Amino acid sequence: MERFVCIHGHFYQPPRENPFTGEVQDQPAAHPYRNWNERINAESYTPNLEARILDEQGNLAGTVNNYGWISFDVGPTLLSWLQDHAPDTYRGIIDADRQSMTNFAGHGSAMAQSYNHTILPLSTDRDKRTQVKWGIADFKHRFGRDPDGMWLPEAAVDTRTLEILSEEGIAFTVLSPYQAVVVDEPSGKSHMSDGSIDSRVPYFVETATGNTIAIFFYDGPLSQQIAFNGLLEDGHRLAGALVGAFGASSGEPVMVNVATDGETFGHHHKFGEMALATAIETLRSDPGLKLTNYATYLASHPPRRQVRIAESSSWSCSHGVERWRSNCGCSTGGEPGWNQEWRGPLRDALDWMYQDVSEDFETSGQRYLHDPWAARDDYIEVLLGGSRAAFLERQGVDGLAAEDEETVWGLLEIQHRAMLMYTSCGWFFNDIAGLESTFVLRQAGRVIELMRKLKGHDLEPGFLRHLDRAVSNRGVTGREIFATEVAPFMLA
Repeated sequence: MERFVCIHGHFYQPPRENPFTGEVQDQPAAHPYRNWNERINAESYTPNLEARILDEQGNLAGTVNNYGWISFDVGPTLLSWLQDHAPDTYRGIIDADRQSMTNFAGHGSAMAQSYNHTILPLSTDRDKRTQVKWGIADFKHRFGRDPDGMWLPEAAVDTRTLEILSEEGIAFTVLSPYQAVVVDEPSGKSHMSDGSIDSRVPYFVETATGNTIAIFFYDGPLSQQIAFNGLLEDGHRLAGALVGAFGASSGEPVMVNVATDGETFGHHHKFGEMALATAIETLRSDPGLKLTNYATYLASHPPRRQVRIAESSSWSCSHGVERWRSNCGCSTGGEPGWNQEWRGPLRDALDWMYQDVSEDFETSGQRYLHDPWAARDDYIEVLLGGSRAAFLERQGVDGLAAEDEETVWGLLEIQHRAMLMYTSCGWFFNDIAGLESTFVLRQAGRVIELMRKLKGHDLEPGFLRHLDRAVSNRGVTGREIFATEVAPFMLA
């Protein structure tokens, strides 16, 4: 039996930049660093480029570039920050993907990620498409190749999202074992899955259009041990646990694969990057198995089993995707008696405003653009530094008056900010008064400011009426948070 091991790290940070200033503000909780991006970079992103291995006497025995030997995805909003503020780390991650092609038979380890970590099952069909297209474009711009796979934020999925991934050329994604519902075996037999699906083999989903996409289900219990139960305290123990997960021989090639937040390696667990490096070197020295990545394994071992997934499910909410729209009980804690009743009103407020700006974009955009939504899909090239003139030429609307051009850029930037305001972190934590919810409120404030400036249309009163119902566990309303954390930055 051929045996393979794949370790995946999902590296991500939300867009922490204040949309009114373009800067990440000081965040005292990240002390001794200025903000959380700087701190996590120092504790995780940079150390994983040159993770230390110690000998039995505690002396330095070598270093490992972990990125070159694992599977990984890095969110576009994090890569953008790294490029500007930690360029050596940014270049190191890009180079590690190139090195992984040598390590893994020509297939790079980096996976794409949909653009700004929105929960795709809760997104409109158009937004699903744009988020995927923008994630692919960002990946190609940075890594210089087409992505084979795409990580879905919070592993949140529905069949329509998989259909769009397949249509956009994505070959595979990675899900939790608890997101599998029914498995159809090659023998023709079917069986229900209760989280005990055999994660050592790949599966496929057939979409309504007849396309297929491969699904890898990570080993849930083992991934849990790595992330939360101390398995990163010893790299040799980690390697042993991975080898032990192969179980009995099935006669066919199998791959033990695990997935955790990339920040697990060094930020959530101090020296976790060192444990990972030790495990990598231990596994590499084992003649009975091979380290691999998903794309390499898929190229040689196409899936034979069909699977049906749990619709609107995720890896971090046992209630599906309710964590991002309701008081489902999933949170990061807080004080006794706290709840997340604010989540629904916050999403309602954003949905109300988003419907308004989307209808305006379609109506106003048609005056200047042949297809406003296709233009929005293409706008990522401008955000990545591409020529505005080339964009207008691609859209067939070059030669616009200067005033009309400014209207086009304004409309597109409103759409950009409107998508950023759905970044998943705004609902993930325990209170609307927290840092991450403030991020999405500031993106909403920027949309309001741009609509006032561009159209003379004031969305703020209606938005604040919705926020009156979003009450913090600290007793303040969303309206009051907006007044203190957003309004002072607004110029219009």
